[in-house]
Amino acid sequence: MKIKILALALTMFVGVQAQKENKDKIVETKTRIINVMEDGEMVEKKVMVKTTKEQEIKTDPKYKGTIDAPRVFPATKVSKVIYIDNDNDPFYDDQAKVSYYKKDGMVYNFNPTNSGFEIVDNKSKKLIGNARFSNNADVYLFSTNDYSGIGYFKDNMFIIEYYDDEGTLIIEKFNDNKL
Repeated sequence: MKIKILALALTMFVGVQAQKENKDKIVETKTRIINVMEDGEMVEKKVMVKTTKEQEIKTDPKYKGTIDAPRVFPATKVSKVIYIDNDNDPFYDDQAKVSYYKKDGMVYNFNPTNSGFEIVDNKSKKLIGNARFSNNADVYLFSTNDYSGIGYFKDNMFIIEYYDDEGTLIIEKFNDNKL
């Protein structure tokens, strides 16, 4: 009798867990090894990029309560986490979450590269600039055709700081875009 009760309780628990998750989720992982010149010698660093795509599973609200309601497809949320290994141990030392960001109503894609990432206008696919790894893992060296500066992630934003031709400090913020 105890076994039947345990089996019934386990079945109910699994059924509740299956109903909780209401999302399609795809996770893709890529690992690259890059060589960086440090103090006159070539150092090997490992970079792993984990891309997660999530989309809620929803049905058309007009058919609420019916069995065969048609599915609607809400926006897909895409995020990337970059893990960086600065030494030769099996653990990653730093990580940075990279995804789509919005600035002035435009959406920008932060694409990882071997030396950091590039910022691309999501609509026109035009390259805006490159952010390259620096010796300080929290700061990127950022360059465009018009200016050069530094960039860093803070409070779900990527912030770029640079000086214009008049010597004024300019700060641009790319906000985390929840797609």
